[in-house]
Amino acid sequence: MARLRRHVDALNGLLARVLQQRAQLVIAIGTLKAVAKLPALDPARERAMAKRFSAVGGGYSPAALRRILRAVLLESRALVRKQQTQRAQVR
Repeated sequence: MARLRRHVDALNGLLARVLQQRAQLVIAIGTLKAVAKLPALDPARERAMAKRFSAVGGGYSPAALRRILRAVLLESRALVRKQQTQRAQVR
């Protein structure tokens, strides 16, 4: 069991690093959208991402994967809003 838990811990670390990388990309995309005056949200893209994300089989159900992605998207939106607020305060 200890070996399996170490493996889970390693995967948790990998997951955190990937999420942080994703956050940096989301910030960059949010900046580009703001400069181009594009809508912050793209519902069609989010639906397509959810479809691809939830199609990965293995353990979690598609519904569980959609909930996980929804949480990531919510946090991503909050991160972009925070960045935009900070940029607006600097101006």
